[in-house]
Amino acid sequence: MSDRNSEPKLDLDLERVEAASARGAALQFPRTWLSDIIEAVIDFFGFLVNWIWIVLVLVIVLNVVGRYAFGVNYVWVEEMQWHMYAVGFMLGIGYALRHDAHVRVDVVAMNLRNRTRAWIELFGLLLLVAPVVYLIVSYAIPFTETSFRRGERSSAPGGLANRWAIKGVIVVAFVYLGLAAFARVVRICSYLFGFPRARAER
Repeated sequence: MSDRNSEPKLDLDLERVEAASARGAALQFPRTWLSDIIEAVIDFFGFLVNWIWIVLVLVIVLNVVGRYAFGVNYVWVEEMQWHMYAVGFMLGIGYALRHDAHVRVDVVAMNLRNRTRAWIELFGLLLLVAPVVYLIVSYAIPFTETSFRRGERSSAPGGLANRWAIKGVIVVAFVYLGLAAFARVVRICSYLFGFPRARAER
């Protein structure tokens, strides 16, 4: 009869688990004075925008309590939820790129040399990210201006006014993404070409 208390123990080497994860497989490119300035700006705005998630949770809770406890439902509160989620999500794309937390195919990347991976990332940023940023910003600016001139508001009764503000977030979010991509390109160039000169790690 086997002893039920003698279950096999599972020993995990957390360092090996981390090394096998996406974060462990990420390349660490050298810092430069220019990339440090840009990334400090990105981190500052990322810190501010992160508070939106707390506010969003509070708004959702208040909306649910109001609807089920008091039988009241406001369209503008529901629209505010959608808008806050959109702001957090869109600005989160640039923040994820800055912290190298975006999705990548690590199964392939881990088998490549670091310089090969750096070249792939450089081409990806210049040939994919940069054109998308340019395209969306160039279309989003007149899109937002038209909304502002028309005084566009929600089509729902009791909805939010100033629809241009949420459309303007598209411009801000992709400029933010462009800055993150530019900072990443600067760091990759420092790694591949030695220019700009890398800063000493503290």
